[in-house]
Amino acid sequence: MAYCFLFLLGRLTLKFFFGELRVIESQHMYDRLLNFLLFKVVFVGAILEPKWEELLIWTTWFTILGFLRIFSMLCRDRFEYLTFSPNTPVQAHLRILSLLILILISDIFWFIMCISIFRSMLLLLTFECFTLFLDTVQTLVKYVIHLRDLSRQGVWESRRLLLYYTEFVTDTLILIATLGHYLHIMLLHGISFTLIDAVLFLNMRSVFNNLRKKIAAYCNYRQAISHMQNQYPDATDKELTEYNDDCAICRDSMTSAKRLPCFKKVVSSFVVGTSWIMSNLQALGVVNNRGHYVNIK
Repeated sequence: MAYCFLFLLGRLTLKFFFGELRVIESQHMYDRLLNFLLFKVVFVGAILEPKWEELLIWTTWFTILGFLRIFSMLCRDRFEYLTFSPNTPVQAHLRILSLLILILISDIFWFIMCISIFRSMLLLLTFECFTLFLDTVQTLVKYVIHLRDLSRQGVWESRRLLLYYTEFVTDTLILIATLGHYLHIMLLHGISFTLIDAVLFLNMRSVFNNLRKKIAAYCNYRQAISHMQNQYPDATDKELTEYNDDCAICRDSMTSAKRLPCFKKVVSSFVVGTSWIMSNLQALGVVNNRGHYVNIK
């Protein structure tokens, strides 16, 4: 009966907040649901003894948080679609924002209830609340930044930087928490060289590699910024007024810029963009073809 009610609630939520799902959104939803269920089966097999009381608690807990997570990720998919859609109605933004806030409030409520009732399993239960909180906050902050950018006149040069750091901080915290969660499970379960141990080890390896790549990419980004700042001088206000041109990369007007030498004279300027630097580290000579930093003198 409870699962029938949850299914109907999910259908109503989809109809009211999203309308018709795109094919890619449906595919992402089913893939995430399958991955969530598969890992929780491994988790239950690694942690729980065959007791109906504990099994009921964990099943209820994972069902509710899995329900919230699915819609949180759907909100992210819809946000990414709406940011590139021209003439998006205000109601579409308000529906997604409202659902994100509802998910955030529900997650905080479950976190407080966990602290109050299930203190003996606090770390295991609150992991899902913590990662769901970070995922939802990331989408919510990026959405607010996007709407703020739409309401501004002219170019908001800090927008890309804010988006990058929002994603970097939240994703890094999620990866660290996930790695700690896996280590905690392995500590409780012990190492017995079973299939469950193999799955846990592969998941830990994948999370660790993702964390290492994200930190390495951030280090490359900081080195690229330092290189760009030292290699190219800032354009003066007089030069910006005199040339009165647009950014050679994003084609927007500029309030601050770097002078780029071309044909032995300055012909244009550009604002150093986070996304552009991250995708052009090798072209700038900051990293080699293996992704390692090159010390340019």
